[in-house]
Amino acid sequence: MTVRRRLFRAAAGSLTVLACGLLAACDSTAHSTPSAAATAATTAPSPTPSMKTLPPSQLCTVLTKGVAERIVTDARLAARVSPNKGTAPDVCDYTSADGRSTLSLTPASRSYAAELSAAHNLSANPSSAGMRDVRVDTVSGLGRQAFRETAYQTQAKQQLTFVVWNTGTRNWVLTLATDAPSEPTPTTVPHDTVVQAARSITGKLPTGQ
Repeated sequence: MTVRRRLFRAAAGSLTVLACGLLAACDSTAHSTPSAAATAATTAPSPTPSMKTLPPSQLCTVLTKGVAERIVTDARLAARVSPNKGTAPDVCDYTSADGRSTLSLTPASRSYAAELSAAHNLSANPSSAGMRDVRVDTVSGLGRQAFRETAYQTQAKQQLTFVVWNTGTRNWVLTLATDAPSEPTPTTVPHDTVVQAARSITGKLPTGQ
């Protein structure tokens, strides 16, 4: 889903093509993922003189390079850039060496129920966000409750996978966005691998607000 519910709201340089995407449609049904403010670019822009590169998010101690490389070949930590106003989003991003794939971890900005409702709304009307083949599946063995959302973003030509889960104290989103000029078959997209990665890191996630 390259987005985020969740996806990198205004994170300069993260899934910048999902602003009106899967978990971030341009209406009341949109998700609030970290990549919500993004819509297509999977590589971080070079900081300009007015921008400042920030140290990696502490979430990168949870979503480590080793975990990211299970999904994204030759994963490279993406630079975080300070916005002109406000604070930088708490998100850990990795991109593949060729820039075709992005993997991101971020806290969800809304309740689990709201995220799930938005996912089902998008599934019922995917064209409103430029999506196709949106699917929402319940995930077991991950936190208190979890679901996976997959879709194909037609304008950006990206296959998106979002895993959203609740750990009791917080909600999290792990997002994979991969360039797909022609819509891939299910066997070419590692949806299950993203779920497995979420399971492997959930015990290390911070608690509290």
